[in-house]
Amino acid sequence: MERAVDSVVPVSPDIDAVIFDFAGVLSSSPGELMMQQIQASGIEIDLTSFMPIIMGPLHDDSDHPWHELERGRITFDEYLAGIEPLWREAGYSAFPAPPGGDLLLSGMRKIPEMIDAARDVRAAGYRTAILTNNIREWGAWRREWDADNLVDVVVDSCEVGMRKPGADIFELTVERLGGPTVERTLFLDDFPWNIAGAEAVGLQTMHVTDPVAAAAALRARLL
Repeated sequence: MERAVDSVVPVSPDIDAVIFDFAGVLSSSPGELMMQQIQASGIEIDLTSFMPIIMGPLHDDSDHPWHELERGRITFDEYLAGIEPLWREAGYSAFPAPPGGDLLLSGMRKIPEMIDAARDVRAAGYRTAILTNNIREWGAWRREWDADNLVDVVVDSCEVGMRKPGADIFELTVERLGGPTVERTLFLDDFPWNIAGAEAVGLQTMHVTDPVAAAAALRARLL
């Protein structure tokens, strides 16, 4: 859902729009829940090989089952079937699956400081968007976070068939914002490879390692 351009004029001399990542910025990261599942499974996992098996190359866009899932091209069950040969090849006889939709959301918490900052940035006249790599089975996040009323534009990878860090999804998000240029748009994300992808297309960036501190920094810069 998109909102008409606000008549309020932003005060920043070099920013007209802000794009927020979802998990790790507006919400806590699901990584903690995934680690709890690994520990509860009792399966000995080598973490250096675990992430590439379940998520593919983190710094790139590929045809790994997770990337196809995030593009909305396969279902979660098809994804699980797709990674089974990968974990068996790595020498595992069993493997803890990533959490399902309801379980995932129950293990994530809202970041009120960043949510309030996003709301205030929009009220100040900046165009705002959420850009997330997500899967259809986790789609309830949009309702739970009231995303369509928080920002002007929501771009979900599984709905548009593209994913970060590919250039096309950044360009699409800026286009949907309607008006701001890439160079005058600020992007917030917790993953360095997504930050690098955004910078490659000309976006200004803020690497979020602490969402509360990042919210304060965003306010200091724009409000």
